[in-house]
Amino acid sequence: MNKTKEALKSKAGRPSAARASAIDRLIIQVAHEMFLADGYDGVAMEQVAFAAKVSKGTLYARHPSKEALFSAVVEASVKQWAEDASVEDHLLTDDIEQRLRHHAATIARSLHKPEVMAVQQLVLSVRDRFPGLANVILDSGYHYILDLIEQDIVAAARRDDRPARDPRAVARVLVGALSGVRIQEGASVSCEQLDDFAQRVVDLVIVGRGAW
Repeated sequence: MNKTKEALKSKAGRPSAARASAIDRLIIQVAHEMFLADGYDGVAMEQVAFAAKVSKGTLYARHPSKEALFSAVVEASVKQWAEDASVEDHLLTDDIEQRLRHHAATIARSLHKPEVMAVQQLVLSVRDRFPGLANVILDSGYHYILDLIEQDIVAAARRDDRPARDPRAVARVLVGALSGVRIQEGASVSCEQLDDFAQRVVDLVIVGRGAW
């Protein structure tokens, strides 16, 4: 009987799956806002716990270190960007030019979002001390879009019977051209200008399809 009571008490004190998920989201949201406002060094785990209204034990059980928490924040951000970018994917056809223009336009819009720029700058500010943190956005962001474009090129090569020798290189040219202009020209290039440039890059990529 005593064991049953103890088991029931333990179960009653454990948050439900929905509540646990809500706590997870709240911690990430609060940490995200604090990191962007105060930088990586300006945020302490204790401050995050206090702002999120959770115990330090609850926070550390989910994220054992500040680096782990920061990684989770970046991963959540990149995941949200990917979800936002894929909203219109169902409208795409099998035409490779249409798909590349869609990807280019999506990248151009993403590069101009204040949220994206802020997170990227934050990661860059600590990449020398914590290279693993920079790899989070590299793997979840850069490599994700490269994989997506490469898969489209490979599928088009099979479908159109036009072999592509190095589809990864084509994907890197497209993504690299856009991110390079954004880095080099910064705020001086407007969203409209970057979008126009993105479509121009696709023009050149399509014309050079024989060299893919």
